[in-house]
Amino acid sequence: MRYAIAASCLAVAGAGCSKKVTDGLPPTSEWQAASGGAAVAVASGPLPPPPVMGGLARKNPHAGLDLPDPGDPQAGLSGAGAGDPHAGLDGMAGNPHAVGGADVTALGLAPPDPDRAIDPSRRIAGTITLGGAAGQHMTAGTAVFLTVKRVGPDGAPTGQPLAVDKLTWSGDGMAFELTEENAMLAGTDLSGDVIVMARYDQDSDALSKQPGDVTGQVRVRVPAERVQLRLDTVLR
Repeated sequence: MRYAIAASCLAVAGAGCSKKVTDGLPPTSEWQAASGGAAVAVASGPLPPPPVMGGLARKNPHAGLDLPDPGDPQAGLSGAGAGDPHAGLDGMAGNPHAVGGADVTALGLAPPDPDRAIDPSRRIAGTITLGGAAGQHMTAGTAVFLTVKRVGPDGAPTGQPLAVDKLTWSGDGMAFELTEENAMLAGTDLSGDVIVMARYDQDSDALSKQPGDVTGQVRVRVPAERVQLRLDTVLR
């Protein structure tokens, strides 16, 4: 009887190995034991070793999927990357001050401090105006998204947004104000050279762009007052 039960256990384990693997694994929080899978114990003697999948122990759920073993923090890494939990994160490897791929300390700025009090003097204020023939594409009541990013070495916006806001278009000369209260990450330092970008967005979806949207941007140094941000580029 003992040998019959043990053979049954190995048969069940073997069936699990032959199950097809679908693309994508669910989050570990959603993994569950198979329904109806009551444990079957061998009457005596040591348990057999775990079945092997392609030369890797079953304890690695990614075996056979050409993915690193989650139990090995250095799997797939070599050289300088070994032992670095930030390896593979563009611009952020080993650097706790990197935000959105840009090292803010290299720009002479302090890293975000969520406990730092908001400085009301660090603000950008002005008006959004129209340039060229952009006005003929715009109607009142449409969303306008504002985004502030740091200025990169090439003069272009870089990294994650420092501050954002959503306004409703009311016409040429619409006022705007951005402060540290509009920060994407609590404690973000809104200072130095930045680029303020605006987009008149027809579908009010900040993640999408489409022909007919109108954009514009201006470079300023915080704090900045009486900024003229011109919407002058119609997307085609």
